Amino acid sequence: MREYDKPVPVIYYHSVGEKNPGWKRNFLTLGTKYFEDQIRYFRKNFSVISLKEMLDIREGSAKPVSNPLVITFDDGYLDNWIWAFPVLKRYDTKATIFVSPEFVDPRPVVRPTSLDIEKGRADFDQAGNGSFLSWDEMRLMEQSGLIDIQSHTMTHTKLFVSDHLTGFHPGADSFYAICNLFRDYKPYCISDPGFDELPEPGYPIFEEKSALIARAVTINKDFNDESIALLKSYPFGKYEFSSAWARIKPVYEYFKSQNRLIMAVETEQDYLKRLHYEIYESKAVIEKALNKRVDIIAWPHGDTSETAVELAFAAGYRGITSGKILSGRSDFRIFPERIGTGTIAKSRFLTIWRTRMKVNRYIKRFPYFQIDKLYRLIKD
Repeated sequence: MREYDKPVPVIYYHSVGEKNPGWKRNFLTLGTKYFEDQIRYFRKNFSVISLKEMLDIREGSAKPVSNPLVITFDDGYLDNWIWAFPVLKRYDTKATIFVSPEFVDPRPVVRPTSLDIEKGRADFDQAGNGSFLSWDEMRLMEQSGLIDIQSHTMTHTKLFVSDHLTGFHPGADSFYAICNLFRDYKPYCISDPGFDELPEPGYPIFEEKSALIARAVTINKDFNDESIALLKSYPFGKYEFSSAWARIKPVYEYFKSQNRLIMAVETEQDYLKRLHYEIYESKAVIEKALNKRVDIIAWPHGDTSETAVELAFAAGYRGITSGKILSGRSDFRIFPERIGTGTIAKSRFLTIWRTRMKVNRYIKRFPYFQIDKLYRLIKD
């Protein structure tokens, strides 16, 4: 079996630490105690290597290790520095963090970590609850030799792709729409409670797709303005799409009948230009900020296209995550589908048990693989 055909568990996390009740995506947060249980287990039972080291092994420039396992983080949340990094240091464990430059906190700041909090040098409020990593914090993590920063594309966003109306701000999920309207505010989308208030209530939300696969459409500003005006008195505290839609439907149908709802559809040339920005520019920005070579790109939402893959290799990336269209493809430059972890019933025992099951089932280790196979037979 070729070295890159051997199953290597690649674990992925997003946010680690205390859940922020004001953050609508706190389902991405794994509590620190669960995270530490998992890192302790991985460190004891596997040879934890970086994703770049895994690539070196696949290329043949480094020797294989026994029982390899890789740890990755997506998005570059501030809590990776505050809560996750001290745990990784405690267990001398390597990890790769994928960041999107448009979300990086541009300020020259270094926030306290959980270690500072434990020793009384700072409190939780000083550390900050939310937001994203700064370049200075990334530099310090890289200097430890444990953390490797890589690309998660430039924008990590979704774009409107059709005239299918799905909701209205603030009742609908408006996160990516706000990010696209107010790009300078993206680094503070979690920590600033005013982020959700940036668009006017009633701003219409249309069908979205990940920027890597989207052919973006431009919605008529006149329709947006009329939607906002018609929903000015709407009780968004009791939002239901059907009742909001009833107010907008006549105007929507008029704009659509006049072919004035979509003003433009992205051309192939503009799509390629945008992909170049996502892939080439993110690499260049990270390399300049951290004075290093960026070798790997992870596709947000697991979405990519054949064109994006070609551009990534042309840009000089040595490795890419599989994404949905690449799953199962045999190529040493494409990393296997990553394994997510989560909590079960707020139980540390059940959570670490499931983590052990998922990882050992993946590498077909006895008896985990056999137990899972039996369970699936009984279930079916």
